[in-house]
Amino acid sequence: MDPGDFAFPELVGRDHELAVARELLTRPDIRVVNIRGAGGVGKTRLAQALLADIFPNSDLGGCFVDLVPQRGEGQLLPAIMRALHLPASPDPALDQLAAAIGHRSILLVLDNLEHLPGPEADLAALTSRLPGARLLITSRRVLHLRGVQELPLRPLAVPVNDAHASASPAVQLFVQRAQEVAPDFALSADNAAVLSAICRVLEGLPLALELAAARLRAVDLEGLLGWLNAPLEVLTDGPLDDAPHRQSLRSAVRWSADLLSPTEREVFLACGAFLGGFTLQALEAVAGVDGTQSVLIALVEHSLVQRAAGPEPRWRLLEPVREYAAGEGRSSGRSGRLADRHAHFFLSMAEHIASGGVNLTPEGMARLQADDANLHAALEYLVAAGLAGEAQRFVLALTGYWASQGGLSRAVALCARVLALPGDVLSARRAEVFQSSAWLALRNHQHREAVRWGREGLEVWRALGDPAGEASALSTLADVLGSQGQAAPAIKYFQQALGLAEAQHDLPLQAQTQHNLGFTLGQAGDYEAALAHLKRALDLYQTLGYIMGEAYSSVACARMSALLGDLDAGLTHLRRGWRVGQTLRDVFFEESLLYTAALLSQRRGHLTLAVRLSAASTAVQRRSGVRMPPSCEVERGELIDALRAALPTGDFTAAWEVGMHAGPEVVAAELNEAVMADGPGLPTAHHLTPREQQVLIQVAEGHSDKKIAQALGISPGTVGKHVASLLGKLEVHNRVELTRWAIGHGLAEGGQSKPPRS
Repeated sequence: MDPGDFAFPELVGRDHELAVARELLTRPDIRVVNIRGAGGVGKTRLAQALLADIFPNSDLGGCFVDLVPQRGEGQLLPAIMRALHLPASPDPALDQLAAAIGHRSILLVLDNLEHLPGPEADLAALTSRLPGARLLITSRRVLHLRGVQELPLRPLAVPVNDAHASASPAVQLFVQRAQEVAPDFALSADNAAVLSAICRVLEGLPLALELAAARLRAVDLEGLLGWLNAPLEVLTDGPLDDAPHRQSLRSAVRWSADLLSPTEREVFLACGAFLGGFTLQALEAVAGVDGTQSVLIALVEHSLVQRAAGPEPRWRLLEPVREYAAGEGRSSGRSGRLADRHAHFFLSMAEHIASGGVNLTPEGMARLQADDANLHAALEYLVAAGLAGEAQRFVLALTGYWASQGGLSRAVALCARVLALPGDVLSARRAEVFQSSAWLALRNHQHREAVRWGREGLEVWRALGDPAGEASALSTLADVLGSQGQAAPAIKYFQQALGLAEAQHDLPLQAQTQHNLGFTLGQAGDYEAALAHLKRALDLYQTLGYIMGEAYSSVACARMSALLGDLDAGLTHLRRGWRVGQTLRDVFFEESLLYTAALLSQRRGHLTLAVRLSAASTAVQRRSGVRMPPSCEVERGELIDALRAALPTGDFTAAWEVGMHAGPEVVAAELNEAVMADGPGLPTAHHLTPREQQVLIQVAEGHSDKKIAQALGISPGTVGKHVASLLGKLEVHNRVELTRWAIGHGLAEGGQSKPPRS
């Protein structure tokens, strides 16, 4: 064949894949390379570029074999013969190919192999009879054949942020194709954000980007982005000289879906019920099909399902593929059943993770974060279906998760919808939802809703004659009023709640109420009384082993101590809060910790560090949408003004910029510097010997010295010496505190409590 026969579109953003494939196709030990990927990802374009590039290096050049028109078994070899223009003959096709090619080298590109049934035998025969031939295959599915080198092809990289849009291959391809319909089109500062959003919505899928760019004939970029809420309806009418399954995004996905068996299709439709990915356990529950794991493997091998990142093995569909699966589910009448299974699976999952109320381990928090979209879709379904009981359970299960995040507007809106559902108005669960909703509204600074829901929850508990519930509701309402500056009624309600909690011997509620009463007294300026209540809360949280409560109360004690001028005590409390709170994934705690560290640093004369920490606290607020109570906001503003006045303008600005843009590791280092100021640094797990870590883990698991000795093969006396060394090295007093230290540094598991006010 002549190189002039190849006239292929320019390839964008595939330099790395080209280089890898080129190297593979020149290795003597590799005869078959399979470019595998989802429909529309650009497998054919890459193969065409490789053919044009490698063509001169083969004795007989190369041959592009379009397999799209072929159907049924036994069509592969005849298709190759036709592409090579070999004359028809009664001899077997393989014999004719062997006679025509012999031992000479040739590159055979077999495009779109996935729909031909059982091609592996013919491929094996080709490699055996044609020793000089190399096969470059494009396929959406795995080839189960020894000696095949797979080259996975993924979508083009989308912009990480709008400022770097020009470096994104997805943006580059879109701009190139857009210029084919609008020659003056270009990436600019004005359109970078919208163009980046389009590329992210389409997940960098080349076919989708090309079809979307063509729509600029009919609509501007902003309008196109709006249309892409339903990409399968919009991305149609591709070039007529292209293969039919590449003329629309729906056709590209259908081409793969039509190759599935009935069972595979059933599980594929179930995949469409998930947003943002799923675990195998979730898919098994929603699909309701025996052998789901093996079917999932098949769907991955068909390039319809992709692996995804997460705290445990996860998978996902590209969004256009998910939309297709969801649409097919609706058309087949299965969507209602799938949505119901989906909702109840995630309700059970949320309740299991939050089985201690809102006590979330870091691992549980990570699982909820990974399935955030699924959780909210499940709750939306239950609300739309009018399932009040299940929806209320969902709110209670998610309260702790929501409370640790920023941007609570969505959560509060969902709470309002759940409370509006018809159902039993006098139930303990409904009263609990009122309280949770009030607490979330308070954290989102929606004070009117917080007061209304707080009072309604109190009324329900009183109507039920439940003193424990009434105590909790009084504490919540007092919390709401205190945050609005109504200290007098808040303190009265807190004291009533504390009396009821003590009568009920409810230690967790006593701890929470003591903390929030102390916080409110601090807002009113009574720092000494505030500190006394906060210390009582801290003692209770330590007794209960509630890490989050201990962390919050420690930081609150540090702040009160700083405001009272007792900087050494403040530093001690701050160290404890930083030590036990390092594993928390709670943006409210993070902001409070950073601010308190800044306050103490400023009072101790470390002004530049205080600026950096103040800026880091502000950055957390802006990034997450969380806000401290108004009195704390005023206090932080005064601190920043004092720092600005105390430092030269250039020094303040430079330190502020560092803090505003510091990453997590830098922020952690800043905090460590703050708690180490004028004193020894906090020990970490790296400061312990391997044997000390082994002993500490055993202690945290509750084992006696004798049992530890048996497990580690040492004497009980040696264990005792290690425990004594750990107590001194870690500056703790007993085995309970050793356990807390181990939990805080990730050497053991532990729980958290409902976050008190910061």
